[in-house]
Amino acid sequence: MFETRPVGLDFLETAPLRLSFAGTMTAPPAAVFDAIARDVTALPRWYGAVAAAEYGGAVPHGVGAKRRVKLVGGLAFHEEVLAWDEPDRYAYRMDRTSVPGIRAMAEKWSVLETMAGTRVTWTVAIDAALPTAAAVRGAVPGITVATRRALGRLDRRLASA
Repeated sequence: MFETRPVGLDFLETAPLRLSFAGTMTAPPAAVFDAIARDVTALPRWYGAVAAAEYGGAVPHGVGAKRRVKLVGGLAFHEEVLAWDEPDRYAYRMDRTSVPGIRAMAEKWSVLETMAGTRVTWTVAIDAALPTAAAVRGAVPGITVATRRALGRLDRRLASA
Protein backbone atom coordinates (compact mmCIF):
# COMPACT_ATOMS: atom_id res chain seq x y z
CA MET A 1 0.00 0.00 0.00
CA PHE A 2 1.10 3.55 -0.72
CA GLU A 3 0.69 6.30 1.89
CA THR A 4 -1.06 9.46 0.73
CA ARG A 5 -0.83 13.03 1.98
CA PRO A 6 -3.51 13.81 4.57
CA VAL A 7 -5.97 16.40 3.27
CA GLY A 8 -9.02 18.15 4.67
CA LEU A 9 -12.40 19.06 3.23
CA ASP A 10 -10.93 22.11 1.46
CA PHE A 11 -9.04 19.71 -0.84
CA LEU A 12 -12.37 18.81 -2.46
CA GLU A 13 -12.42 22.38 -3.84
CA THR A 14 -8.71 22.90 -4.56
CA ALA A 15 -7.40 19.56 -5.86
CA PRO A 16 -5.61 19.60 -9.22
CA LEU A 17 -8.10 17.04 -10.56
CA ARG A 18 -11.77 17.14 -9.59
CA LEU A 19 -14.45 14.89 -11.06
CA SER A 20 -18.18 14.91 -10.35
CA PHE A 21 -20.79 12.31 -11.15
CA ALA A 22 -24.48 12.88 -10.43
CA GLY A 23 -27.94 11.42 -10.72
CA THR A 24 -31.46 11.96 -9.43
CA MET A 25 -33.21 9.29 -7.40
CA THR A 26 -36.76 8.80 -6.13
CA ALA A 27 -35.70 7.53 -2.69
CA PRO A 28 -35.79 10.11 0.12
CA PRO A 29 -32.51 11.81 1.13
CA ALA A 30 -32.28 10.07 4.53
CA ALA A 31 -32.53 6.61 2.92
CA VAL A 32 -29.93 7.52 0.29
CA PHE A 33 -27.55 8.90 2.92
CA ASP A 34 -27.93 5.77 5.06
CA ALA A 35 -27.15 3.54 2.06
CA ILE A 36 -24.07 5.55 1.11
CA ALA A 37 -22.64 6.32 4.57
CA ARG A 38 -23.98 3.79 7.07
CA ASP A 39 -24.50 0.58 5.11
CA VAL A 40 -21.09 0.39 3.39
CA THR A 41 -21.02 -3.41 3.50
CA ALA A 42 -23.92 -3.32 1.00
CA LEU A 43 -21.95 -1.20 -1.53
CA PRO A 44 -21.05 -4.24 -3.68
CA ARG A 45 -24.77 -5.01 -4.09
CA TRP A 46 -25.45 -1.74 -5.88
CA TYR A 47 -22.08 -0.36 -7.05
CA GLY A 48 -20.66 -3.04 -9.32
CA ALA A 49 -17.06 -1.75 -9.19
CA VAL A 50 -16.90 -2.36 -5.44
CA ALA A 51 -15.92 -5.88 -4.34
CA ALA A 52 -15.98 -5.21 -0.57
CA ALA A 53 -16.33 -2.34 1.89
CA GLU A 54 -16.29 -2.19 5.66
CA TYR A 55 -15.77 0.08 8.62
CA GLY A 56 -13.27 -0.62 11.36
CA GLY A 57 -14.07 0.15 14.96
CA ALA A 58 -17.22 0.39 16.98
CA VAL A 59 -20.64 1.60 15.89
CA PRO A 60 -21.87 4.29 15.51
CA HIS A 61 -19.53 5.52 12.80
CA GLY A 62 -18.91 9.18 12.03
CA VAL A 63 -16.10 11.66 11.55
CA GLY A 64 -12.78 9.92 12.15
CA ALA A 65 -14.12 6.43 11.35
CA LYS A 66 -11.87 4.23 9.24
CA ARG A 67 -13.12 2.44 6.11
CA ARG A 68 -11.60 -0.13 3.81
CA VAL A 69 -12.78 -0.48 0.25
CA LYS A 70 -11.66 -3.03 -2.31
CA LEU A 71 -12.60 -2.65 -5.96
CA VAL A 72 -13.18 -5.40 -8.49
CA GLY A 73 -9.73 -6.05 -9.94
CA GLY A 74 -7.99 -5.70 -6.58
CA LEU A 75 -7.48 -1.94 -6.12
CA ALA A 76 -7.77 -1.06 -2.44
CA PHE A 77 -8.26 2.08 -0.35
CA HIS A 78 -7.94 2.73 3.37
CA GLU A 79 -9.98 5.82 4.18
CA GLU A 80 -10.91 8.16 7.02
CA VAL A 81 -14.28 9.90 7.28
CA LEU A 82 -13.96 13.70 7.20
CA ALA A 83 -17.63 14.75 7.20
CA TRP A 84 -20.83 13.03 8.31
CA ASP A 85 -23.53 15.67 7.96
CA GLU A 86 -26.74 13.69 7.88
CA PRO A 87 -28.52 13.61 5.43
CA ASP A 88 -26.66 15.90 3.04
CA ARG A 89 -22.89 15.33 3.06
CA TYR A 90 -20.54 12.41 3.57
CA ALA A 91 -16.84 12.81 2.81
CA TYR A 92 -13.64 10.86 3.35
CA ARG A 93 -9.99 10.92 2.35
CA MET A 94 -7.70 8.12 1.30
CA ASP A 95 -4.91 7.47 3.77
CA ARG A 96 -3.43 4.51 1.87
CA THR A 97 -4.07 2.95 -1.50
CA SER A 98 -2.78 0.20 -3.72
CA VAL A 99 -2.86 2.66 -6.65
CA PRO A 100 0.63 3.99 -7.38
CA GLY A 101 0.99 7.68 -8.14
CA ILE A 102 -1.84 9.01 -5.96
CA ARG A 103 -0.39 11.69 -3.70
CA ALA A 104 -3.72 12.75 -2.12
CA MET A 105 -7.36 11.85 -2.66
CA ALA A 106 -10.72 12.66 -1.11
CA GLU A 107 -14.32 11.97 -2.05
CA LYS A 108 -17.63 13.56 -1.11
CA TRP A 109 -21.20 12.41 -1.56
CA SER A 110 -23.76 15.22 -1.55
CA VAL A 111 -27.44 14.39 -1.13
CA LEU A 112 -29.97 17.14 -1.90
CA GLU A 113 -33.74 17.02 -1.94
CA THR A 114 -35.10 18.73 -5.07
CA MET A 115 -38.49 19.05 -6.76
CA ALA A 116 -37.38 16.31 -9.18
CA GLY A 117 -36.24 13.90 -6.44
CA THR A 118 -33.07 13.32 -4.48
CA ARG A 119 -30.03 14.66 -6.32
CA VAL A 120 -26.86 12.72 -5.52
CA THR A 121 -23.45 14.08 -6.50
CA TRP A 122 -20.22 12.15 -5.99
CA THR A 123 -17.11 14.32 -6.17
CA VAL A 124 -13.63 12.83 -6.43
CA ALA A 125 -10.61 15.07 -5.77
CA ILE A 126 -7.14 13.84 -6.65
CA ASP A 127 -3.54 14.96 -6.65
CA ALA A 128 -1.65 12.36 -8.65
CA ALA A 129 1.46 11.87 -10.74
CA LEU A 130 0.87 12.66 -14.41
CA PRO A 131 0.48 9.03 -15.61
CA THR A 132 -2.02 8.24 -12.84
CA ALA A 133 -3.96 11.48 -13.43
CA ALA A 134 -4.09 10.69 -17.16
CA ALA A 135 -5.39 7.18 -16.43
CA VAL A 136 -8.10 8.59 -14.15
CA ARG A 137 -9.15 11.14 -16.80
CA GLY A 138 -9.29 8.34 -19.36
CA ALA A 139 -11.56 6.33 -17.10
CA VAL A 140 -14.15 9.12 -16.71
CA PRO A 141 -16.58 7.78 -19.38
CA GLY A 142 -16.60 4.35 -17.73
CA ILE A 143 -16.96 5.80 -14.24
CA THR A 144 -19.85 7.96 -15.47
CA VAL A 145 -21.73 4.94 -16.82
CA ALA A 146 -20.90 2.82 -13.76
CA THR A 147 -22.11 5.53 -11.38
CA ARG A 148 -25.34 6.12 -13.32
CA ARG A 149 -26.06 2.37 -13.23
CA ALA A 150 -25.11 2.14 -9.54
CA LEU A 151 -27.45 4.96 -8.54
CA GLY A 152 -30.24 3.31 -10.53
CA ARG A 153 -29.63 -0.01 -8.75
CA LEU A 154 -29.53 1.76 -5.39
CA ASP A 155 -32.78 3.56 -6.12
CA ARG A 156 -34.50 0.29 -7.05
CA ARG A 157 -33.05 -1.40 -3.97
CA LEU A 158 -34.33 1.37 -1.68
CA ALA A 159 -37.76 1.32 -3.37
CA SER A 160 -38.12 -2.40 -2.69
CA ALA A 161 -36.99 -2.14 0.94
